Amino acid sequence: MSLKVALLCEDPGSLAPWMARLADGICRADGLQLCGLIKAEGGGRRPTVNPLIRAWIGLEAKIAAKARPAEAAAFETVRQQLPVVDAGYGEGVAALSADVVIDLTAAETAPAFAATIPLGVWTLDFLKQAQGAAAMRAITSKAPVTGIALVRLDGEARSVIASAALNTKFIAARNHLFMCEKAVTLILRELTRAALGSHDLEALSTAEAAPRAPGLAGFVLYLTSVAREIVTRVFEKAGTKLALRPGMFYLKTGEGDLAEVQPAQMTPHKPSSNEYYADPFLWEHEGETWCFFEVYDYATGCGHLSAGRLTEVGLADIRIVLKTDYHLSFPFLFEHEGRLYMMPETCGANRIETWRCEQFPDKWVREATVLDNVIAADSSLARIGDEWWLFTNISTDPFGEMNSELHLYKVDGPAMQQLTPHPLNPVVFDSRTARNGGRILEKDGAYYRVSQDNSHGRYGYGVNIMKIDHISLDDYRESMVRRIEPDFEPGAIGCHHMDARGEIVVMDVRSRIGGRPKQGGARG
Repeated sequence: MSLKVALLCEDPGSLAPWMARLADGICRADGLQLCGLIKAEGGGRRPTVNPLIRAWIGLEAKIAAKARPAEAAAFETVRQQLPVVDAGYGEGVAALSADVVIDLTAAETAPAFAATIPLGVWTLDFLKQAQGAAAMRAITSKAPVTGIALVRLDGEARSVIASAALNTKFIAARNHLFMCEKAVTLILRELTRAALGSHDLEALSTAEAAPRAPGLAGFVLYLTSVAREIVTRVFEKAGTKLALRPGMFYLKTGEGDLAEVQPAQMTPHKPSSNEYYADPFLWEHEGETWCFFEVYDYATGCGHLSAGRLTEVGLADIRIVLKTDYHLSFPFLFEHEGRLYMMPETCGANRIETWRCEQFPDKWVREATVLDNVIAADSSLARIGDEWWLFTNISTDPFGEMNSELHLYKVDGPAMQQLTPHPLNPVVFDSRTARNGGRILEKDGAYYRVSQDNSHGRYGYGVNIMKIDHISLDDYRESMVRRIEPDFEPGAIGCHHMDARGEIVVMDVRSRIGGRPKQGGARG
């Protein structure tokens, strides 16, 4: 039987785009059924906020946070036949026979019918706060991430069902819209979990009390933060035009164990042209170690893939190995039946591709499309025990954001002709750990996933080593064994990728300013 879900809305006839996407997701999901819409009494009451702040947030919404219209064909197909009842009509609500109600209103307390719903009424914590308050507070507090939580209402009590951590947008209205769009995926995942019977609603932790709405002092602090970020971005853009290579990634290599190697002691390899080097992977060929990596061209704003031999004096014989009319990065390499393959990031083509090596290292032909019509980044394949798994970072929102969700697929082998998505995707929903930052590595029978830390409002803030504690189609769990933040050398503002081959370790490091390239420097 399907889990029956009803939506409590302020205006069921005019849902916000993100709400329509939620309704559509429920209609499309296996094991879920949208059984009706409930109209809130009085339209819901939101906590008050200073009129000046409210007006400013409204202006931001018009200029910088326009929601993309929803494509909700499945929802539109059933919408005309879907029951719509008033929240105050108890018999009408009961007739829906909903197992759970999702409250999308601003009302601070649970609806009167909450006690009659088997799994209760669920809502989003930030919806119950003053308009834009949570989004603004995440910016002014300089918190590493913006948190969102799905909570269960029980009278005035609230308990946390699940939460997610997002990299903060620097404009409050845009950050709020981002929170709403990402909440769609969080709600759908937890509804699926409920349909599978894996929720223990009696063991939920109590949600924290909602903080006070920001006052004028907080608003001034917010405006200062926005102004600072705008100035920073203007200088970065000017720096790009002046070939100063702002935010430049470069490579570092060293010897040792991935969990212990010290970035400060590793050897740097910096590009000499108007480019940066990132996403390095190591591969051994005929007794030599090669490094494959992304080369990003500041002039074109596009990346291609290059490779070079690691020698005692640095990277030698650097050459282009793959270049297309769309952006390429993350050259993940794997071997199958004696042949070498690559699965680079090809999100610019809206698909995941594999390429076969015809002549090492720089002759490749496209072999297959693994997933099509999908925005995915930094995919890697791993055999864990006797099973093969595809780890990838997929965007499920109109923002095209790929940093906060790790999606997992069980596959039939390196050919990846049959893919079974994990029912609880995204299995990790946290911008600090979700995005892949390298391959899955095995040591002493344990498996480790290198991941990125995309927090502090920055792409590529840090890198993590995550131990995979459990993997199956029923669950996925991992724990952090190491985090590297950009505090190991002057000028470093980030790092987001590591790989190891034998005793050699390679990583990338991000500097605030790379400086002007050497005139006539070789291009990778």
